[in-house]
Amino acid sequence: MARQRVHQASFLSGELDPKILSRVDLAAYGQGLKKARNVIPLNQGGIERRGGTLYRADLGQASRLETFIFNQSQEYIFAFQNTQLKIYSTNGTLLQTITGCAWTTSNLSELNYTQQGDTMIVVHEDFVPQIIQRTGATTFTKSAFSFKQSQNGADTYQPYFKFADDSITLDINTTTAGAGVTCTTSSAYFTSSYVGMKLRYHGSELTVTGYTSPTVVTATLEKDIEIELDEDPFATQQGSGVVKVTHVQHGFSTGDSITISGAEDIFDDTGAGLAQGNLNGTFSITVVDDNHYEFTAAASDTATESVDGGGVRVIISGHPPTTQWDEQVFSSVNGFPKTASFHEQRLFFGGVTALPDGIQASKVADFYNFDVGDAEDSDSVQIQIASDQINEIRHMVSSKVLEIFTNTGEFYLKPPVSKPITPTDIQIIRQSSLGTQLKGMPKRFDGATIFIQNNGKTVREYFYNSGTEDFSSNSISLLSSHLISSPTDNATITSLGDRTEQFYMIVNDDGTLAIFTSQRSEKIAGWMLWTTDGLIESVASTSDTIYVAVKRTVNSVDYYNLEQFSSTSFDLPTDCSVTKTVSGSYQPHGTPLVNGAFTSVTTFIADGFTNAPSQGETFQFGGAGTIFTIQSVTATANPNEYTITINANSTQSDNTALQFITSKVFSGLNATPNLIGKTVYGTSGSEEGGTINYYGDGVVDSNGVVTFDTPTSAIDIGLDYTITLHTLPIDATIQGGQLTGHPRKIGKSVVELSSTYNLKINSNDVVIVNPTLNTSGLQSFTGKKEVYTLGYSLEPNLEIQQSAPLPLRILGITTEVYY
Repeated sequence: MARQRVHQASFLSGELDPKILSRVDLAAYGQGLKKARNVIPLNQGGIERRGGTLYRADLGQASRLETFIFNQSQEYIFAFQNTQLKIYSTNGTLLQTITGCAWTTSNLSELNYTQQGDTMIVVHEDFVPQIIQRTGATTFTKSAFSFKQSQNGADTYQPYFKFADDSITLDINTTTAGAGVTCTTSSAYFTSSYVGMKLRYHGSELTVTGYTSPTVVTATLEKDIEIELDEDPFATQQGSGVVKVTHVQHGFSTGDSITISGAEDIFDDTGAGLAQGNLNGTFSITVVDDNHYEFTAAASDTATESVDGGGVRVIISGHPPTTQWDEQVFSSVNGFPKTASFHEQRLFFGGVTALPDGIQASKVADFYNFDVGDAEDSDSVQIQIASDQINEIRHMVSSKVLEIFTNTGEFYLKPPVSKPITPTDIQIIRQSSLGTQLKGMPKRFDGATIFIQNNGKTVREYFYNSGTEDFSSNSISLLSSHLISSPTDNATITSLGDRTEQFYMIVNDDGTLAIFTSQRSEKIAGWMLWTTDGLIESVASTSDTIYVAVKRTVNSVDYYNLEQFSSTSFDLPTDCSVTKTVSGSYQPHGTPLVNGAFTSVTTFIADGFTNAPSQGETFQFGGAGTIFTIQSVTATANPNEYTITINANSTQSDNTALQFITSKVFSGLNATPNLIGKTVYGTSGSEEGGTINYYGDGVVDSNGVVTFDTPTSAIDIGLDYTITLHTLPIDATIQGGQLTGHPRKIGKSVVELSSTYNLKINSNDVVIVNPTLNTSGLQSFTGKKEVYTLGYSLEPNLEIQQSAPLPLRILGITTEVYY
């Protein structure tokens, strides 16, 4: 019988897809696992039990979590819920509930947002962008986004676009500002939803106030109509008073009356020619073509030469049917943006329903002003992708450049070389044609932007290569795609207390949490899966802490919790955990009293218990003095009354209170959180190298009470979560090639452990050191453990679990394979 030793010193490739089980040629195979559930691969190569969760608050209903980070000392948890927003401190204190919100349960996972300083802007195509503004350390306000207006209110600096067909004209019945203006289109276009919207006719805004028919609405004209022509729009003929006007797509008819202002003299060198007084005024016109018409100068004035003139600001007042009209982009008719981003001192919006490939950006450092002006460098930028297909913009990410993610491809906004974004010199450049799903905003992580492809199975990184000066969109989930299932939410964290790992986290549609760990410079990358007794519905992270919204079902009733992950299992090894500390304000036995005075005895009767006392528990009479230990307890015939024997004589008067110092029984588990009917586990301890205690398990009764085997004064009570570590089939290379497909067995395994308290291999408990709890807590083990296993298999492997929720860390596994 031949023997081969195989050593696995790293688990950093995480859990690998079952479909690559035979790919022993992959480098990842030597660092991967068949299953890696509820564990964390360490950057140094080992793997350990993940930290548990601490119950923080009752969310009350399904929630989408996001964090609001003002600075490192002022961070908040936002719980977006059906038509409301709950705002929590990082310790789970509810600071404020904002009601009357635009979002609903059905679109929570599609919300997009951007934040700068004390302002968050929340967007969705179904409602006006919403502003959440921090006004104090514990106070926030909500308001609808509104665009900046001119001082007189006549101009609203918002994006406009001509959505109507180019052939459809708009006419109004007056050029004078005021109410009751009739607006008429040449073809059916309007609906009743246009009431309240703004149209723009030759640059003048009309606020629609009433709907008459598909071709007619009434509106308030905000300012007089002034049509400004291009510079020197007049053409004169020597010896004639007829002036030809260049006015592109003017819409006028022969015989229409127009009023001209702002025209300048058209004189020759001697000062003779057409005077401005004869060029300004009201005239009847003769149409030449779509872009030209003529009028005759007043006072029979004639030109002395054939030239172009008129000056730089010739204004026409008239109201012809024109194609030069547009309407506001953000509206209940055209929809609202799907995404927003602060970038280079501008606020960018994108993905409006009716303009899906359009991007609108504010003026520089003026986030509510989207005035395109004269296309100066600081003016608003408004651009479309305009490729060979409609690209629905779903996300934008501010990075070195503005990254743009659509339903069909990935782009970026390219500014001039070494210059900021300006209206006149930018391009939208396609980099790949994959497409991004709407749920789960792309996130910056480990030097790239991580996005989820439309298929809901592939996670990719949008990575900028400075050498080639372009982006690549490589899959980071290829080797573990089975862990990705139609994600609904995601988050990243780059700094966790007591550890060097950083995580990208995905909430799957089955309530699991897929975790990606990566350190690009060290070529570290791997996936694992976290589960709990319930469904994880959302995830978010502050600077150094992960929070989840979890739906847990208790007695067929759903409860929605806000829970906080601990950094390590030394901090907390159970989920939905709550700390109970026996004190004067928390007495799980109720308010027991001595029933009958006694003198210098060890046995007495006490009543008033809500939960029975137990052997080994300690208490004080009257909450002071000697601490007594209960030796035995016998129930009397009376309810809630017991005969108690203690470890020393005592003298007490009738009705003296018993205040417990330690207890086996703990109450209050029927709310915040409700754990009725659940098997819970008791532990205590807070750091590696410190005292770690394990008090056993118990089932929470219908009153929210649980009893453990060992009394304690303070305990963390929570739910176990199953860790599963399955190695890949142990393979080796021999002289004749790979052992793949050969019957073989693992005779002996040497497991390198660190600070480990509990371990099972192939369903057998591995004796650590001393499982007995004492005053110094449990003893951990660091070192090598030899484990012997039996049986031949074509795919021999080790299956590692635990029988108790306690810290576990494996640094490496050496196996002896017999064949």
